[in-house]
Amino acid sequence: MSAGARMRRRDPENVIYEEVGKSIEASIILAWSTFNIPDPIYELPEFPAIRPNGPLVLTQQALGLHSADKTGFRLRLEESVRNHYRSVPGYFDEEDRRTNWMANNVSLLTDDVCTKTACVWLEQALDEEHPDTDRWYLGYSLLAGGVLSGSESASLSQSIPIMLVFGGLDRNYPSDAPHPSGVNALNCLLDASEQFSDSPSLESWISILSMHRSTSRMLSISDRAASRIIREQKRIPNGCMEALINLISHDLESAANGLNRVVLEGSDSARIILAGNLDPIAGRDRKLALELYDKLSLNSDTGVLLVLSSSLYSLCYDDPEAFQVRAMRLIETENDKIIRRLIESGFRGYLDRDPQDKSSLLVMAWKYSGSLSKSRLKGLIFQQKQSSEQGFRRTLSQIQKFSETDALGLLEYIEGREVP
Repeated sequence: MSAGARMRRRDPENVIYEEVGKSIEASIILAWSTFNIPDPIYELPEFPAIRPNGPLVLTQQALGLHSADKTGFRLRLEESVRNHYRSVPGYFDEEDRRTNWMANNVSLLTDDVCTKTACVWLEQALDEEHPDTDRWYLGYSLLAGGVLSGSESASLSQSIPIMLVFGGLDRNYPSDAPHPSGVNALNCLLDASEQFSDSPSLESWISILSMHRSTSRMLSISDRAASRIIREQKRIPNGCMEALINLISHDLESAANGLNRVVLEGSDSARIILAGNLDPIAGRDRKLALELYDKLSLNSDTGVLLVLSSSLYSLCYDDPEAFQVRAMRLIETENDKIIRRLIESGFRGYLDRDPQDKSSLLVMAWKYSGSLSKSRLKGLIFQQKQSSEQGFRRTLSQIQKFSETDALGLLEYIEGREVP
């Protein structure tokens, strides 16, 4: 029998059980070697916490619990399979298909079971009336090691960071203040995870924590989010951008500081992502959105300016003058792509409000644009003639000043469209 055949015959549950044991050991060692594990959030005066001397004792204790609690392991594994596996109704051998799926997803299930195990231990440690301090060191170290090694299941959990910072899951988060020791425990983990670029938890947890007024400043969410965005050159963490936007509703100062840092220190990719988020920022604070727009527009990167030209009209919907001034600056770049994007996204709405085009945006766009942009402008100028004959004559006259040929061709096009 080949080695591959023997592996296929092996029960994947046993493989996952062994891998969970290995992961528990590796995670605890990684956590203890990376940063100083904080002491428990809760402890009873008559039973003070006894801090382990190092990871060796802790790993032995953790592996002993893992070995003694096979029922708990199976329950957690079953829950994980139930959450991830998708059965096929009517499949002739569903059990065999499920077993094969488990064998092919050992890493996924191992990660998920380890995170669930850490949460079980932490819940026992966060029982305020009967805290198990030993479980704190076990659960926190296992969780921290998983986070530092890039655990997907830990990063996707919305309950873990809230459980830590508030000192339990049975709290009234909108009104309760974060627990000082919980804030310290989470700060330690977030600080440590900043050393690991492959740890996604910093991004996703920051987004979750930014929605809580009471935690955002204590955990320096704005600084963490902005620093992560600035540091990442290849993959911009969207969760951190969401965090900065979430902060606007309850901590405008911190949000503005973080977003301005991205403008000043971020890469072109980061600025493009920020430019693409100006609409949701404007939904919370239009003044801040326009301030960010103006600072971003000073950047000569075409990618940034293209995104800005797409969002300008929606940002200035209630302020036509603000649109006109900023649109003229974009036109003056003499970049046909930018001008065309501006025409497509904002000129029709602009003409609906000002058919006479008092700011001469149509004329200036015609002057600096290429053939594709001019083809779009022809239709808009025809629309202008339907709404304002005076405005059309003015536009035609101004175009004629710098190109009689263009003016003649435009007039022929308009007259051709008017022929019944």
